[in-house]
Amino acid sequence: MNKIKLALAVSITVITIIWLLTNTLLYIPFDSNLFTKSLDQYTGIIAFSAMTFSMLLATRPLWIEKRLGGLDKTYRLHKWLGILAFSFSIMHWLVSKLPQWWSHLDRLIILDAISGATEDLTVEPGVFEKFLESLESTALHVGEYAFYLTVLFLIMALLKKIPYRFFAKTHIAMAVIYLALVFHSFALMYIDYWTEPIGISMAIMMIAGTVSSFIVLLGQVGKKRKSEGSIQSINTYPDMNMLELIVKSDKWKGHNEGQFAFLKFEKKEPHHPFTISSAWDKKTKNISFTIKALGGYTNNLANKLKIGDSIILEGAYGNFTFNDKKESQIWIAGGVGITPFLARMERLAQVNNKQQIDFFYSAMKLDSNFKKKLEQVSAEANINLHLFETSKSALISGEHIRNSVLNWKSASVWFCGPSKMGKSIKKDFKRNGLHSKFHQELFEMR
Repeated sequence: MNKIKLALAVSITVITIIWLLTNTLLYIPFDSNLFTKSLDQYTGIIAFSAMTFSMLLATRPLWIEKRLGGLDKTYRLHKWLGILAFSFSIMHWLVSKLPQWWSHLDRLIILDAISGATEDLTVEPGVFEKFLESLESTALHVGEYAFYLTVLFLIMALLKKIPYRFFAKTHIAMAVIYLALVFHSFALMYIDYWTEPIGISMAIMMIAGTVSSFIVLLGQVGKKRKSEGSIQSINTYPDMNMLELIVKSDKWKGHNEGQFAFLKFEKKEPHHPFTISSAWDKKTKNISFTIKALGGYTNNLANKLKIGDSIILEGAYGNFTFNDKKESQIWIAGGVGITPFLARMERLAQVNNKQQIDFFYSAMKLDSNFKKKLEQVSAEANINLHLFETSKSALISGEHIRNSVLNWKSASVWFCGPSKMGKSIKKDFKRNGLHSKFHQELFEMR
């Protein structure tokens, strides 16, 4: 989470510093007209920058994923950039709607005052300036309508009650809106900026964001990481409302335990993310996915799918891979958050595990067959299994784990489950002296 906050703060701070090399909001004596125009430009540039960074992340670049620590962190940053763009877009719109006596000065006078130029105001505008002025009226209308659509689609993206398939389509629509905002920003940014660092930075962002938009619109995101597979078997755990799919894909390039993939079952449906629940085996080339019915789409999967159905896979993504050199680890999972741990236990059973691992897992109700599977694979992997059935007992707490594991302070902690549960346990551990890192899977599409 610290990397996400740092990336967000650094990106906006850098753009602000670059802008301040050309402009200012501190006018002495104070001039309301100059302040309004400068604030209008600043809020617009920050909103556009946040949308550009968000558009870049929408292409799932691997080099950013590695630096942030996984695609789950990338999507969290993507979400907060969207919120930041939303906030500054509203401020930009409000500034542009200030009373006439603040905002209706001649554009040439404003440009001259900001740049510090001393030329005669009757100087004939250059060709480029005439070109921008010819676009100004259209750009204003395009920007306003794009703003309204941006607000609409960002709200739709953040409302979890809206079905995932509509959420995915809002992102495609946002790529179109972004291209409209490129035109808006290009036409209305002060001409003096183009020869300054902020103008050069904006030009680079416009190019990078435009390319990213076309990658999204043309369906090229993750294209090199896609492969086709077919369903080999379907196992259901009705008491837990979960099913396990075993998929065979000859072109799958492999994965690490704890990673996930995007699956596409139907042409009309977007790719849906599911954590891989099996270790990679080059011989069988089988990949397992344990899926819990949590919404309209996953509720109907068990009835829709059948053995032999084809599936498009994209991945693998993620960095929740249990990769550390600690002698002991503590695993904590809730509900369907067990999937990465299933894959890891399968691998450890194959390599004669020597790590001391305590695995705490809670579910509302444990299916008898699933419970037997857990007990068997944990025994084979030499893992201490602690099961909690929350319909019969209390939730897993930090205190219970601390009382169960003697060396908990020096063990690395790996958590995947409900975010409130993770925050509560992490807070308890930190307050009581955890020395090691608390790894938490943050993956949420929205």
